[in-house]
Amino acid sequence: MRVGRLRVMQVKWPSRYVLRKTALVSVIAAAISISLSTGVRAVLGIEADTVTVLVRLILPFAIAIPIALVGFSKLEETLNAYRDLMRKSSELARRAATDPLTGLLNRRSFIEQFDLTMAHGVGGLFVLADADRLKAINDQYGHLAGDDAIIALGKALETVMGADCLIARIGGDEFCAFVPNRTATLNDAQLAEINRLATEGFATRSGNDRQPVSATCGSVVLRPPTTFREAIERTDRRLYGEKQARSSSGAVQFA
Repeated sequence: MRVGRLRVMQVKWPSRYVLRKTALVSVIAAAISISLSTGVRAVLGIEADTVTVLVRLILPFAIAIPIALVGFSKLEETLNAYRDLMRKSSELARRAATDPLTGLLNRRSFIEQFDLTMAHGVGGLFVLADADRLKAINDQYGHLAGDDAIIALGKALETVMGADCLIARIGGDEFCAFVPNRTATLNDAQLAEINRLATEGFATRSGNDRQPVSATCGSVVLRPPTTFREAIERTDRRLYGEKQARSSSGAVQFA
């Protein structure tokens, strides 16, 4: 024997916004109706009986309430849909501008903002950072550990460079940063702090407190106008010159 299922239709109760607006419109409609009716009767010299007064009071509510409920419900749906669209558009714009792994700017967004800053005549400190021994971390601990190292290094650079900087992941293990109006290159203390924070961040994320995470960093002070390509070329020479001049020590080095 087949037993049918009872379907219960869910009724959506109007929100507080809709109820407040409906009540306001209904009261206004009733007030206007009574005022107009009273004024007309006063001009014509007609006295109103109890039934007429009740009709004038109830009828505006009977007409206004359902119309207002439907109208404001539709308006609320439209507003909610618009807000949802704006949130999704904002999220899509954020995703298009950022690196999905680190949450930092991606290469394209960094270049756009760097070029805009230079176009306004603002120079500053340009930094190029290259993670050390990332392939060895991937080979020994797996690529998820390599991702943890990249994320930790990005956060370390972001912390040390400060809130005013532009910072991006521009390649697999490469980062660049630009600090407007900064007139000095990175010093040894800042580079050591990047190394310390990156190692601590990696240990926290991966649970591995035996593997240091570091980067070779090159930095130059730029004056406008300088293109992104020129900035990379100048910083690259310093960074890779330092890499060739030293053995891999596992510490963040200044170039």
